[in-house]
Amino acid sequence: MRRKYLWLAAFLPFWLAACKTGLPTGEPEELLAEGRRIYEAKGYKDATRYFRSITRRYPEAAEAEQALFYEAECRRHRRQGPVAFETYKKFVETYPNSRYAVGVALGEYRLGVDHFEGRIPSFLIFGKDRAYGVRILEHMQINFRNHSLADDALMRVVSYHLEERDYADATRVLRRLLAEYPRSEHMLWSRFQLARSLWLQSQGPLYDERLLTDSRRAFEDYIGTARLAGMEQKQAKQIAAARKMIVRIDERRAEKEYLIGRFYERTKRPRAAIYYYEHCVRAFPQTESAGSCRKQLEKLLARTGSEPAGAEKKTEPATG
Repeated sequence: MRRKYLWLAAFLPFWLAACKTGLPTGEPEELLAEGRRIYEAKGYKDATRYFRSITRRYPEAAEAEQALFYEAECRRHRRQGPVAFETYKKFVETYPNSRYAVGVALGEYRLGVDHFEGRIPSFLIFGKDRAYGVRILEHMQINFRNHSLADDALMRVVSYHLEERDYADATRVLRRLLAEYPRSEHMLWSRFQLARSLWLQSQGPLYDERLLTDSRRAFEDYIGTARLAGMEQKQAKQIAAARKMIVRIDERRAEKEYLIGRFYERTKRPRAAIYYYEHCVRAFPQTESAGSCRKQLEKLLARTGSEPAGAEKKTEPATG
């Protein structure tokens, strides 16, 4: 409730000024022509009044569509971020099949980027409000999916979530970006960041096996895609980083197998411990944990008199 009154209080002086000066009068075509003339001369404040006069007095006129578009553009040029965004949204709702759709998409994109990069402070907020820019860019992408800048808008949204360390949302948007824009120039970047975001989400007690597996697969997909695109040389640094991450993931997964084996060993369930040690050795033979599993496995087999399981073994035995 308090925010509502703050909004009204902030806009009250502008509203009173508008009531005092009034809006230009005349026929819609005359108002539009004069507004366009002033707009072309970059007199955005005065031009706004002419366009607003049409949208308020003649909402059904043929000129109202063009007037609403230029009113939104004037608001953007005047750095009235929230008002410009609301005007763009109103245009999209009122004229979904407009010939000005490309211009609206470009306007929303520019407005979102201006907020994202801190050139327009949001309402009642001093300094950057990048989250508001993200909101505008997502609105632009959803409503103008086929625009040439739609994938770039999503890329900026991803960048925001990554910088905020919100890896779950970053993953969600990255999957959307890759699904909707497979030919995007940001495709390789997106694949690498998806793998990295999955990896960063997997951290925690004993790690999240599903996310580790998904992350490894995503890093492999990135390397394979870069190779198929003939970008191995240009992506050499990132590919090397991806390969290192695959090694780290295997180390983590092997470590988890080792810790589970040790748990079963401590709780007197040797058959289950042997299963996990053997699986670790077979699945992750080059890891440090595989070496530890080999040592424990030798001790257990010697103590129990068991034979090592065959490589074809695929199901876990009962933990007796």
